[in-house]
Amino acid sequence: MSALQPSANRVFKGHKELREALRDTQTYSSDLQGDADVRDYRQLPLEVDPPRHHLYRSALAPIFVKPSIERHVDAFTVNTKKIVEDYFKQSNQNVVSNLALPIVMQNLGVIYNRPQDVAEWISWGPDVWTAESEQRSGEVLHRYLDRIYEEALIGSSDDVWRQIATMEIEGQQVSASVFRGIAGVLLAGGRDTVVKLLTGIIWHLARKPSDLQKLRNNPDLVSAAIQEFLRFFSPLPMMNRTMVPESGRTDLPDDRYVGMSFISGNFDTTVFENPFEVNLERPRNPHLSFGFGPHTCLGNHIAEIEAKVFIRVIIESGKNLVVEEEDISFHKPPLEMVPDQFRYVALISI
Repeated sequence: MSALQPSANRVFKGHKELREALRDTQTYSSDLQGDADVRDYRQLPLEVDPPRHHLYRSALAPIFVKPSIERHVDAFTVNTKKIVEDYFKQSNQNVVSNLALPIVMQNLGVIYNRPQDVAEWISWGPDVWTAESEQRSGEVLHRYLDRIYEEALIGSSDDVWRQIATMEIEGQQVSASVFRGIAGVLLAGGRDTVVKLLTGIIWHLARKPSDLQKLRNNPDLVSAAIQEFLRFFSPLPMMNRTMVPESGRTDLPDDRYVGMSFISGNFDTTVFENPFEVNLERPRNPHLSFGFGPHTCLGNHIAEIEAKVFIRVIIESGKNLVVEEEDISFHKPPLEMVPDQFRYVALISI
């Protein structure tokens, strides 16, 4: 889900400066209310600081650790193969809505043991805040979250929503508001960002068939390629922090926000040689696409493993890809060669 970022008084740029700022949670706090136009609760553990942040993160970690995600690889592969095959059976279909989004949602259905919700999640589109109209609104998501919270409290199913609804933090079962905060992140964190990543990957492989052939000839390069695609496409370009923690405060200055430009760190020429080139064999890739420090993305293994399955399905399919139509917005200079938003990408297989 796209985030509404208030204007930042200062933006941290560059790899070294970003890493230092992201580690310094006391000066640059995550204790803020994001998306205030569509929600009045904190996304958790995203919008709280240590040590409370660690309580939520530790409680959720078993769902997202690498072994937990790896056990779903076979199911991810089945989902991905079917959706890829179905996509190329028809013409003039948008990769974003007809390929990447269904793959991501089907895989979340597997991870969360909620296959019955997948069609509803897909119906929201890439951004649930604009699911019913072009105007941002939280109604669609909140109707869903309130419904599943009530179901989880009275049900006995073995799914992620029951795990969260019955979870205890500091000896207290999570409230309806805390449930919204956690479940909202679980639906948002692996949604538009991974959709953008998968779209970017297949778009690049169609635009540069030599890289597709390189991966076919050297499948051991897939893991390095994923890190490079994460760096280049930077699915979450920037996120705000606040210099004035917001909890319990009413006298909040307008200039409290600072921006963390992850994308600037990913194109820092002091760290990455020829950063505007997608180099599938880049030997060192300390990208910041998952952030850095205590708030490093909890779902990083989901993104990496989904991408690995996706690339393997593409290279093993034998398909040669061509971009038939595209509508893409790009970042402002000096990043004007880097896609910002994939609005429409249609591919054919030859």
